Amino acid sequence: MMRSLLAAGLMCVCVMAVAVTKTSAQGGGQGGGQAAPLQNLQVLPKDMARPDVIALMRTFTVALGVQCTHCHVGTPQERFKDDLPAKATARKMLKMVMAVNADHLGVKPGEPNKATCYSCHRGALKPLTAAPAGGF
Repeated sequence: MMRSLLAAGLMCVCVMAVAVTKTSAQGGGQGGGQAAPLQNLQVLPKDMARPDVIALMRTFTVALGVQCTHCHVGTPQERFKDDLPAKATARKMLKMVMAVNADHLGVKPGEPNKATCYSCHRGALKPLTAAPAGGF
């Protein structure tokens, strides 16, 4: 049962990541009538559409088993601030996953990622570095 849940969670993360990648690759920037541009995007494309950024951020919360407030502070209008160290860590980790996919797994722009945050974190803030005591 647990393996089924983990597999379903991983599939969900992968599907969301593919959707975000495809939308961004197709020029999924902002259309008319949308909210103000996102602020302080340092790793993600600056023209990435708000719904795509939010969908991707939600995959992070699932992959790490955290809430948005793990990286973001204050009200939604203040979410761009860099007040929490976890946001800097998240940026480094995102760059690492992007590099693993591009440089080591041969993933081309627009293709589904082979490695994601969930690949290591599996719903835990700190990735397991050893097998669970009871085994798999």
